[in-house]
This record gives sequence, structure tokens and C-alpha cells, in this order.
Amino acid sequence: MSQSLDTTPWYDSESKQLVPIELKIRQDDSIHRDSRWLPKPKKVKQTTPSNNSATNPGATTGGLFGTSFTWSNLFGWALLAVIVMGMVGLTVYAVSRAELRMDNRSSINRQSDSQALPDEHTLERIKHLPPELRRTDVNLRSECERLMGEGRFDQAVILLLGHQLLLLDRSGLLRLSRGKTNGRYVRETRSHHEPIATWLRATADAFEQSYFGRHEIPASVFEQLWRQNELLESATQTYGAGK
Repeated sequence: MSQSLDTTPWYDSESKQLVPIELKIRQDDSIHRDSRWLPKPKKVKQTTPSNNSATNPGATTGGLFGTSFTWSNLFGWALLAVIVMGMVGLTVYAVSRAELRMDNRSSINRQSDSQALPDEHTLERIKHLPPELRRTDVNLRSECERLMGEGRFDQAVILLLGHQLLLLDRSGLLRLSRGKTNGRYVRETRSHHEPIATWLRATADAFEQSYFGRHEIPASVFEQLWRQNELLESATQTYGAGK
């Protein structure tokens, strides 16, 4: 018991007497204890908007609709919106212009390819065509198509046969040479590709009947020849790619 008292702060073991202890009253949490004998803590003053205004007068004064949003803020946001809309508009305009230029360029290239005049090599090969098929001042295919649109099938079939012979010569399906007949060209072609030879034979027959026999070519017959010509062009391109 004596040892236990020696460790306490309120007992002096040497004098064997009690030592008074000065108690410190805590006031910070007394409000939550609802103490009836301790003094109430001082209330902390709450910061009010009026006090903020007093310390910072420019915070709310001069704002729009009673807020801190000022005319300067409104102008800044409006300017930013105009800049963003302008950049978007310029981007859309540039993209649309680029697409339009590409479309025009492709259209011009396609038109140029279909209407280009014969090059030097073609002009040299044209010299080996039969005399009645030689035309060096026009693109044979595009001119044939134009005459077909005008219903001048007797003229169109001449250019159509010349176009096909030049195309097959360029692809190696036949070899143009002065003195060769249409029948020989057909046989040379048949040794490489039977369907192409058949379509060439049909064009040559129509040409001979019109040019030498003075027979009129009906529109339906020439339309059939034109469809076969498109098949001939496609098959010739495939044949050339496979060599």
C-alpha cells in the first residue's frame, strides 16, 4: 500500500502528507457535457457575408445578377467562343475545299485519259492500220462514243474497229502490220483468247458490212457492239496484267 502511494502525485512519501493538486478546468468541450457547474465556453463568432464584403469589397460588388460574374468575364468567354467557332469553321472549310479539289482533279484526270490524243507510240502503230481506219487527230474511243451518241453508227464502227485493233496490239494479242486482213487479226487473237477474238470478229463484220457493203447498222446492233467492246477492254486488261 505504501509503495502504491509513493507513485501518486498527490502524496508526499517523505513527509507522509497529502499534496494539494491544482486542477485545470477544461472549457473547450464542456458544451458537449452539458455541465451545470462549469462555465459555458465562449461562442465562436461566425464569419458573415457582410464581413467578407467588408474585407474584400470587390468580390461581389459590380457583378452581374448579384454574382461575382463581371462584364470582363462575359467578354472573355464570348471572345473565347468566337475564336473556337472560327477555328472549327476554318477547319471545315479547308477540308471541304480539299475534297472538292481532289474530286475535280480526279474528274479532270478521267476526262483527260478518255479524251487524250494518241501518243507517239500509238501514232506509229496507227500507220499499220488499214487506210480506212487511220485517224490521228482524235482519240478513237472517245470519238467513237461521241458519234454513237449522235447516231452516226457507220462512222462510229470505223473508229471502234481501229480502237480495238490498237488495244489488242498494245496488249500483245495481235501484231499490226500493213497488208494483214481483219480475218488474220481475228485468228491471231483467237490463238491467245477465244472470247476476245469473238468480240473482235463481230466488230469487223459490222465494219465490213457498213463500209464495203453500204449496209446500215441498227442502233440495237451497235449498242451490242459497244457492250462487247467494254467486255473486250476488261478482258484485255486482265490478259495484260497476267502476262
